[in-house]
Amino acid sequence: MVTIKDVAKKADVSIATVSNYLNRTKPVSKELGARIQNAVDELGYSLNLNAKILKTAQYMDIGVILPSLNDSYYVQLFQGIKTYFQNTNYFINLVFSNNIPELEVTIAQNLKRKQICGLILVSCQPENWKFYYDNFTSKKIPLVLIDRKIYGLETNFVSCNNRVLIRNMVDELLKRKMENIFLLSGPEKFYCELECMKGMRDAFENNGKQNVSDYFIQTNMGKEDAFRKTLQLLKRKKPDAIVTTSESLALGIIEGIRLIGYTTVDIPIFTLGEQHWNLHTHSFATNSLVRPAMNLGKTASKLLLEQLESPLTKESEKIILAGCSSDWEHEKRYLSVKKKPESEQKKLRVLMLDTPQVESISGLILNFEKRTGIKMEIITMPHNELYNTILTTYSENQEKSYDVFMYDMPWLSFLAAEGILEDISDKMKEMDLELFFPGALKYYSMFNGRYFGIPFMYAPQVLFYRKDLFEDVAVKKEYEKQNNISLRPPVTLKEFNTISEFFSDKTNIIEYGTSIPTAYNECLTPEVYMRLKAFGGHIFDQKGNVVFESDQTLRAYINFLRAIKFAKPDYRIATDMSAAQDFIDGKIAMLISYPSFLRNIPDLRKNSMIGSIGYHLIPGRTPLLGGWSLGINQHSSNKEEAFQFLKWTCEEQTANYTTLLGGLTVLTNTYVNDELSDLYPWLPLYYSIYQYTKPVIPPKLLNNKVIPQWEIDEVVCKWLYKLLDSEIEVRETISETQKALQILAKQYQ
Repeated sequence: MVTIKDVAKKADVSIATVSNYLNRTKPVSKELGARIQNAVDELGYSLNLNAKILKTAQYMDIGVILPSLNDSYYVQLFQGIKTYFQNTNYFINLVFSNNIPELEVTIAQNLKRKQICGLILVSCQPENWKFYYDNFTSKKIPLVLIDRKIYGLETNFVSCNNRVLIRNMVDELLKRKMENIFLLSGPEKFYCELECMKGMRDAFENNGKQNVSDYFIQTNMGKEDAFRKTLQLLKRKKPDAIVTTSESLALGIIEGIRLIGYTTVDIPIFTLGEQHWNLHTHSFATNSLVRPAMNLGKTASKLLLEQLESPLTKESEKIILAGCSSDWEHEKRYLSVKKKPESEQKKLRVLMLDTPQVESISGLILNFEKRTGIKMEIITMPHNELYNTILTTYSENQEKSYDVFMYDMPWLSFLAAEGILEDISDKMKEMDLELFFPGALKYYSMFNGRYFGIPFMYAPQVLFYRKDLFEDVAVKKEYEKQNNISLRPPVTLKEFNTISEFFSDKTNIIEYGTSIPTAYNECLTPEVYMRLKAFGGHIFDQKGNVVFESDQTLRAYINFLRAIKFAKPDYRIATDMSAAQDFIDGKIAMLISYPSFLRNIPDLRKNSMIGSIGYHLIPGRTPLLGGWSLGINQHSSNKEEAFQFLKWTCEEQTANYTTLLGGLTVLTNTYVNDELSDLYPWLPLYYSIYQYTKPVIPPKLLNNKVIPQWEIDEVVCKWLYKLLDSEIEVRETISETQKALQILAKQYQ
């Protein structure tokens, strides 16, 4: 068997020189290279690839970082890369960044540790030139960028002439008298997306059309965000056409318009696509313009290989490939849609909570309107106004009243007992009640064995924590040294306070351990009731007697005061929203809250995927079950239509859309949907928490009267605020609260 030693002897050079030539580890003169190659050919030497991999894997591995494979464009890009390298000795390492900069950095660092010899990437961090310069370019590891430039970095770049493609596409649409044309793209910081915007601007200017920026809609490049942005657009107006920059975004757009009841005939969708033999069937869009994705992948691979073979002489290149338009004549039938006259419609007025989730979900209402012909009017109010509005308006004339109320779970008993909510028990026979969480209807819908509403929004208390800090080796070591226990998501409320104290006072890592919102009753009571449950305390017993003054209540209040001591000091003005923002901004290490307050779903997903945010069952294992339901005003004259609306909110697909828009439903199937769980990693935990949750339910007295929960909260909070303001001691607080609750109870006896 011929060895490298035989080749060295034949070529009259050292073994190291032969190795450098064969493995391209160091430059070899042209003369020596020729001698070595002749020796290899004459002796029939074959490089021991396995030995090379064991010794110098870094010289055979190529890294490829793509945003995802959920877009057919990136599938074809990779096919081009794979095709180019398949007959070489190089190995491709394909990894996905999910368009998360922090994840991309981690991936690139891991590839560097693997000692890759080159990198092809579609980057999501165009401003981070220094990272790639320090870790790759300056280390002589060649890069090839596709579509998205890293500004300030001198390296190879390949893309398609997106500006021309979009310009020609929009120009054609404008010539066909289509005025309201929107471009739905990725962030303008990406070179390829910015070029698309420039192309649309060119077309607008060529046709004398102004204010082009009003027609730009930017997404995070995901089909889910495209779906959300489409619903927001359709709430404002019906576009003549939507142009988008990828098939993935087009899928989200089409899902949105079809949900509302439109088709691509009503609102044609035009997208940048890829080369396929099946021109008229590969895309769901009205028309797909061709980008040579496979050729882009091959071109990038060619540039990288040339850089690897001639690292000292090969200059970096910028290559822009041309695309081509599709068959516009084939699509004429889509471009002259006549508006349908609106028929007479019944109208429902719905009173709902003023919350980001309701605002987002309200975009789905168009779907209900299109399907049923029922016109919806949604009126929203803050939490502290909603209850009183329900009480004062349900009996007014139909022209001014509401057909459907959104109510907080603790309100159910009183609203049902007072006859404000319609008894829908007979109607519920039309529904499959197995759709809901086990036993959920008991809390969300039932009073005295009858149904008065439909579950609408699920909100369990959850512990959110800074996973990156809790898993930091140095932090864990210091915590264990100080407390003689391992750092972990707290299991007990005492442990929660200990961890909060550690982060607040004993480290310089983060500002505070936690944030406690107490600005008003609705955010203060969950903090106290959760602790009361954990220590086994109660406000009323099963007979409606006040049992607040107890050792258990004292322990709960002492724990609460200790939590306040080590919390962010603005607790008297902190709200649920501001506390959630403190957590997202990295000011606190832990937060006990309801998921709805961490409303930025894309950011939450990003932080989950890069490991900086974790989720856990709250300490004490007694999370409060928060949530909202929809009920029908007993005095509504549109009860049939109102129940149609309630049923629609419980459809599985409506629930899935609601989840995509940031809401949480009470339908089991949403939480066992693999795609949704992959998108939102917290869903399985939220579902598993349900078994531990219980809502705050006001007592029903022996005379069947129900004390309104808000009046109970008023009493509890009145004395709590005195305690927080140091006007009273803790035992006196509990005693005075007991007395006030007894007075309240007598008013309903």
